[in-house]
Amino acid sequence: MNRLRAYLSITRPPNGLLMFIGVLAGVSISYSKMIRLEELIYSFIIAYSLSGSSMVLNDYFDKEVDKVNAPHRPIPSGLIRPIHAILYSFALGLTGIFFSSLISIHCLIIAASSYIAAFLYNSVLKRTGLTGNLVVSLIVAAPFIFGATMSDGYVSDRIILFITPVILSNTGREVIKGIADVEGDAVRHINSIARTKGLRRAAVIGSALYILAVLVSPAPYVFGCVSEYYLPIVLAADIGFIISARKILKNPNKENAIKVKNQTLIWMFIALLAYIIGGSYDF
Repeated sequence: MNRLRAYLSITRPPNGLLMFIGVLAGVSISYSKMIRLEELIYSFIIAYSLSGSSMVLNDYFDKEVDKVNAPHRPIPSGLIRPIHAILYSFALGLTGIFFSSLISIHCLIIAASSYIAAFLYNSVLKRTGLTGNLVVSLIVAAPFIFGATMSDGYVSDRIILFITPVILSNTGREVIKGIADVEGDAVRHINSIARTKGLRRAAVIGSALYILAVLVSPAPYVFGCVSEYYLPIVLAADIGFIISARKILKNPNKENAIKVKNQTLIWMFIALLAYIIGGSYDF
């Protein structure tokens, strides 16, 4: 039972669920806002499989780092062997790509590109620091693009208004996460901003990205892509980001960075609700 639980936990179920909600948000902000039952089912499988594949691959490449940062995780704790993690990751990735092919060629391209980007990040780009952070943020934005494209049948121009704050806020989270992981990152020679520029600089850059995300968050409403229901919900998320930015600036240490990066997931979830509710009742 512990081993089965390990195979589930290594996929980070909350992340997979957030990715699926991201797909639904993409549908909500599309022009047509249409999704069939089979597409809904396929989308959940695709979002969870591709997210899980990336999480497993991340743990595989970070197995030495996790001996320092998180020895309780399935691979360093011995519950999952490294070779089995690789096979598991590939099986999940192929599952996601297969089901995306059942929707459309556009969705297949988006899913396959996301999978390749995740592989490159985990294997090579993570060491690059900010570049790797940006790649992760593009992967996080992929479900929005996937959902909107699945609904409309093409990649619309309006999607840029929605993914910009997503990319900015998630990049800020990745930079702040580097503060929490600085000791373990030294093992794998990951050139995070926290390691190369210091904890204070990482806190400043991460917070600045949060504030930039807040500043551009009204854009979907300004350009008439969402209804007025969007504003109070996204405002709640914006307040959360501002509070988190202030908190990490005040005390940029490991313990505080862990709290802030976890809190950020809550603000992101609220922003997702803003997309779904505001987009479902647009003008």
